[in-house]
Amino acid sequence: MAEAKKKRKFSFRKLVYNDRYLIACSIIAAIVIWVATSMNLSPNTTKTITVPVKIDFSDTLAEQLGIEYYGQRDLTVDVKISCKKYLAKDINEESINAFLQTSNVTSTGYLSVPIRVSPVDDDAEFSIDSWYPTSAQGYFDVAQKETMPLTLNFTNDSFAADGYVVGDVAVNPNTVVVSGPRTSMENVDKVIADITLETGLTESQRVDLKPKAVDKDGKTVDNISFDIPEGENFVATIPILKVQNLKPSVSFVSGPDNAPDFLNIDYSVDSVQVGALESAKMETLNLGNVSFADLNLGENVFEFDTGKISGIKVLDGTEKITVTITVPEDYATKYLEVYKRDIHPELDDFNVEITGISTNSVKIAANKNIIDTIDKSSLSFSLTPLDGTDTIDEKTKTCRLSIIVNSKSESWVIGNYTVNVNVTPKEN
Repeated sequence: MAEAKKKRKFSFRKLVYNDRYLIACSIIAAIVIWVATSMNLSPNTTKTITVPVKIDFSDTLAEQLGIEYYGQRDLTVDVKISCKKYLAKDINEESINAFLQTSNVTSTGYLSVPIRVSPVDDDAEFSIDSWYPTSAQGYFDVAQKETMPLTLNFTNDSFAADGYVVGDVAVNPNTVVVSGPRTSMENVDKVIADITLETGLTESQRVDLKPKAVDKDGKTVDNISFDIPEGENFVATIPILKVQNLKPSVSFVSGPDNAPDFLNIDYSVDSVQVGALESAKMETLNLGNVSFADLNLGENVFEFDTGKISGIKVLDGTEKITVTITVPEDYATKYLEVYKRDIHPELDDFNVEITGISTNSVKIAANKNIIDTIDKSSLSFSLTPLDGTDTIDEKTKTCRLSIIVNSKSESWVIGNYTVNVNVTPKEN
């Protein structure tokens, strides 16, 4: 046993005289020596790198004075470096820091400011030999910002086809935030966007706008920029309207559907010349709504402002239209008593308690032949919020009380009524 252990004992002499071991050691040593020699003896080379120049006023007097740079923003500098040849391919613009030495800016005007260049890493294995340009010229001034309206400048006025007119142009957004140096902003008279359209148009147009600031002579003011949120742009919608002669009409609400069958309706004009979208296929000019709640016996007069009618442009100068609605002489009125307990609104999620009513006397209008058949059971009630919201909830305190006469044609409720409410959630 002792003899076997003796045979397995390590022998350095045998290892030294082992050919395979010596060959492996020689190869490894040769590689190490070759790498070390290559790194130490590698020739130097030069390389030119284009580097963007940073413009930063942080922690400078210029920042305290509100001064900014107005010039070429995408400044670059060509930097010549020296380094070992084997390192050259790994050195790029991210390895070098180039910046405008804004600490030198202490006043406004056209200035030449040095450009400074240095390695990003203090232990960088390259040196900077030179760079060009060594300075940047630009205008430095106190920054100003102002919101101004955007005005359209049509380069050709006659672009609608015969029989068509241009409607009210909509610009969205219609104001723009203008930024620039104080001396330039003082020269800005307005912000415009030029528009050139084809002639003979019969359809509305949507145009992307490019705003520009101009002075009183219409010349573009330099060094002006516009604050436009990313992903947004200025758009003009230009309606092209077909010229039409339309008879006026009104719509009736809160009462019978067949109002024109039993009411005498008279308009102050027979027709109005307007421009309207051809796609709207308008047959009459609807002036607006007339509520039966406002119709008393006899003659009722309503006046409508044509300037408030959307989708049209009045061409013949008609500004007001008077509508006279006469309830026939064979109609009568009577009063019905209505109390809080008669109103039972049903909501899915809330309980509604009527705590007050504007009046207990409801005025009914109907043909004399049927008015005696109308009683409280003929009425149905509904509530709508008085504050302009869409739904009734716990915040609702007052509602408009709508009253309809059921199953009685040519009859309605005159007047406007309100109720006070207490709204609470229903228990699940």
